[in-house]
Amino acid sequence: MDTQVWDTDFIYKGPCAVKVSCHAGDFGTVALCNMVGDQPLFYIDDSVEEDFLGHEETMDIEMFPSDREFLDKMKAKLQSYDVSAKALSSYKNTLPEDAFDDIFKSSQTTTLKDIIDFGNNSAIFKTYFEFITDRSIQITLSHDVQTSFYDRENKQILLNPSMDKAGATCALIQAMRTVWNHKQGVLINPLCFQPDEAVIINRLMQADLDVIKVAYLWDLKLAGVEESWHAAMSGSDYDLCSAYAMEAMTDFRSIKGGLAMRSTFEKWFLTGRCKNHDRQIIQTMMGGHTDMNINNEDASRIVAMDVIAAIGNRPEGQNYLAPIVVQILNDPLYGEIRDRSNANFLWFVTFERKMAQVEQELHDGENDEHTARFENNIVSIPAHISTGEIVVDQSSIATVFFLDHFRAG
Repeated sequence: MDTQVWDTDFIYKGPCAVKVSCHAGDFGTVALCNMVGDQPLFYIDDSVEEDFLGHEETMDIEMFPSDREFLDKMKAKLQSYDVSAKALSSYKNTLPEDAFDDIFKSSQTTTLKDIIDFGNNSAIFKTYFEFITDRSIQITLSHDVQTSFYDRENKQILLNPSMDKAGATCALIQAMRTVWNHKQGVLINPLCFQPDEAVIINRLMQADLDVIKVAYLWDLKLAGVEESWHAAMSGSDYDLCSAYAMEAMTDFRSIKGGLAMRSTFEKWFLTGRCKNHDRQIIQTMMGGHTDMNINNEDASRIVAMDVIAAIGNRPEGQNYLAPIVVQILNDPLYGEIRDRSNANFLWFVTFERKMAQVEQELHDGENDEHTARFENNIVSIPAHISTGEIVVDQSSIATVFFLDHFRAG
């Protein structure tokens, strides 16, 4: 068998000779890859020293199909890119934080009268506004809050005036709803409950504020102010608005009967809104910042049922949560922690609480045993009854002391 020895490397020059090509502009030569075998072979052709976009005559004609048309398109794109780059370079660059500060400072401040006049288009807004007015709750414009905040100690609502009238009234209606819950006795810190009930109560309070906002926007729509409703339908709360509108348009009696609000309430729990609120309260419990006053699990559940039923009350219309109080405490839709990290942290908090409770019970049991032993060791001195003159014999007086081991508290 004849064996032929090749002095040079084999180079395939067929129709698919070159799969990849790159160049370094005027500072280097062109690198070609013919993709022979499993691994690409790269080598430099020193004869190709010109830019292949500018001097296509130096390139192989078979490199690109219809290479002339292709190169013309590439040139046109590069020219358009150059024009765009020149136009962008003429713009004045402003840092995002500086632009935000400029807009914030130049924004027109909405007056309190404008906000209240806009909100009075809704009967729901009027009812809550009269409620806080009768209880001497003042509304104060302040840039120190992001939207609104109810200051219970100073009996005032802080409202950010930088928002437009529609946004300001939405924030205000939520703050007034918080005042309503406070005066009804249901504005309880969720951390007072056991961990499971604390998560549910915290969710319910947040969901109730979003539900009342949707009901207010629908009431504005019925009053002829439809811009706010259309804006909400195109925003992040469109799912809640859709749930409310579906029930309200199907049967208008669902507004007063509470079915529209309850449908919106259930829709709130079907979304991912629970995750951030759960994370906040669970992290607070892990940090040890808790006001837990209900140590008994059964008592915590009973009180939670009363709070849930009271949260559904409203100035006008039926209680929208009363029919589903038991369902809220038992249905996983309302109490299940769907986020894995939040569930792990909640389990850790619950475990620590149970361990602390067991240690406290053991400590109380030791104290009860110590008290019983102390009472059993008391020496009783019989009382002497004298019918005549009382004569005190100093030699017969004795003092009895009880001595026991000291115990660490």
